[in-house]
Amino acid sequence: MEFTKYCSGLLCSIVLTALLAQPLHAQNSEENDYGSWLVLCGTAKIHEDWSIPAVGIIRHHHMLDKYGFFFFRTGASYNISKASTFTGGFALLNSNSYLEPNDVVNTNQLWLYGEYSLKSKFNDNSLAHRVRFENRRLIHTEDPKVNNRIRYRLQYVRPIYKDIYFKAFDELFLNLEGKAYSQNRIFVGVGRQITPNFKADIGYFNRMFKNYREDMVRLSLSFTIDLTKNDLALQTNK
Repeated sequence: MEFTKYCSGLLCSIVLTALLAQPLHAQNSEENDYGSWLVLCGTAKIHEDWSIPAVGIIRHHHMLDKYGFFFFRTGASYNISKASTFTGGFALLNSNSYLEPNDVVNTNQLWLYGEYSLKSKFNDNSLAHRVRFENRRLIHTEDPKVNNRIRYRLQYVRPIYKDIYFKAFDELFLNLEGKAYSQNRIFVGVGRQITPNFKADIGYFNRMFKNYREDMVRLSLSFTIDLTKNDLALQTNK
């Protein structure tokens, strides 16, 4: 019975992956080459309702080659309920723009953000909604351009077998000034809950802009630390 249950879950996951991937490959990227998107996510619980998130991302235009950007985000999260969370904080971005083969422009950005997330479960399926507002600005430049945008992500996770799961999400980015459409991101892949506090997932990642797209392999490592537990504190009395 359990084997049949997980086989049906695996079949549904494969079908969903095929349906999502089909329109993505209808239009090839300019270089027809896969880049890499490496993510490290950590969350430190400091109170029953409060935690500190930290996310680091390294993006390459080719697989682990031709540096695109480095991104770091942190802040503070408050659990409104067991299912909903509000987070606010800042992020730093360093990126390279390749205007010509020998012309590389390096820029730095500061982001301020606030987001609301809501999670729900039905049967073995998990859905997560995330709405984020971002205020982005160039720094260390004479022309500190500012951009405000909002993004919405819908994420789906389903166990496949034991600690292995299927994961997919779609995220839409909209500018609040000028042309509304910014980009859309889709991820389909698999992951494993290695320990209760550590998991990894890998899969196909696509960023679709108005005039071009980027195809990547996305690898994500996520961990949590509970600093409220007594056994993490130094015991000085015996």
